[in-house]
Amino acid sequence: MNKHKVSKAIRGRIAGASMVVLVSGALGWAGAMFGPAVIVSAGFILLLALGVALWNTTPFLFRPNPSYEPTRPERVRWPEAKPVEPSGTHRHLVFCVHGFPSTPADFRKLVAAAEARGWDLAAPLLPGCGTDPKDLNGTEWSQYLALVRDEWARLRPRYESACLFGTSMGGSLALALAQETCAAQETCAAQETCATPALAPAAVATVGSPAVLNAWLRHGIVMNPLIYLARSLGALVPSLGAALPDPDRTGEDGDGDWKGYLGMYPRQTYTMQVGLAAMTRGLGRVRCPALVCHARGDRMVDFRNAGIIMDGLGSSDIEALVANMDGFGHMQHNLVLYDSQRDRVWARVLDFFERHSAPQV
Repeated sequence: MNKHKVSKAIRGRIAGASMVVLVSGALGWAGAMFGPAVIVSAGFILLLALGVALWNTTPFLFRPNPSYEPTRPERVRWPEAKPVEPSGTHRHLVFCVHGFPSTPADFRKLVAAAEARGWDLAAPLLPGCGTDPKDLNGTEWSQYLALVRDEWARLRPRYESACLFGTSMGGSLALALAQETCAAQETCAAQETCATPALAPAAVATVGSPAVLNAWLRHGIVMNPLIYLARSLGALVPSLGAALPDPDRTGEDGDGDWKGYLGMYPRQTYTMQVGLAAMTRGLGRVRCPALVCHARGDRMVDFRNAGIIMDGLGSSDIEALVANMDGFGHMQHNLVLYDSQRDRVWARVLDFFERHSAPQV
């Protein structure tokens, strides 16, 4: 572990210890001023708050259910949102994973440039996405990762090499998959034999991807205060403000072409918190080259997430792309969605992948 990682861990412990000291001091002062009854009441409230926090932010008594139902093509609301199947023309694959609750429409404008440079492009549709917001109700992080894992295992053996590319939560899923496959490849190498072909990616790239949603004590990041109550809210309501985007919207900088759902989905958000925590803990197992892209003014996923990801990666080849979109009023989030950024970012991604895969057109 390097000094920077140690210092971040120490800062986290100091923050937690400081909170304990402050709370203890406050209770002592309250007891001295108002008597034991106040201490008892305050202690009860603190224990209740701690219980609520643990219930909503940890996997306590949570059992993932990775079984999923593949989306039937006829149910997909927008033609662009259907899975992107690779053409089979080339020997190298870019496997793209969309965010939550988006669709493969995010990658349609990247296909031609990928093909021109010798890459097939594939993009699955995550469970519950692209049809109706109600279809998200029974889904969770483990199902999204299971589908990505299954599709990768189906396509990867067809290609000489393949790379992972994910936007927003899709990048986090790509990193989780890279952890599994890189670790499996290292085990195979150590044993000098394997029953299945190596599935590790040649490289991975992310755009605007989260390592945490809310992590106030550790990183000072609060994406949305309601996320601290996501598990409890999810038991009461399936969604808040669920809707489809206005089909007549013009948008800005190309974001009017986005196809996905609006609103907040508490249960799914809770499972993402759990999944992201596991992903972040395992970043050291990602040994393949990694490119982390993020807009510094991202209004959806805090820019500091890029640093958390890069700090945790176990790769010896890490690069970053930082975009400045200060002049725009949109979310500044999914860089390949925007007309002003798409070509530059995608060219950088393909350049990075080619250095580690060397495709022949």
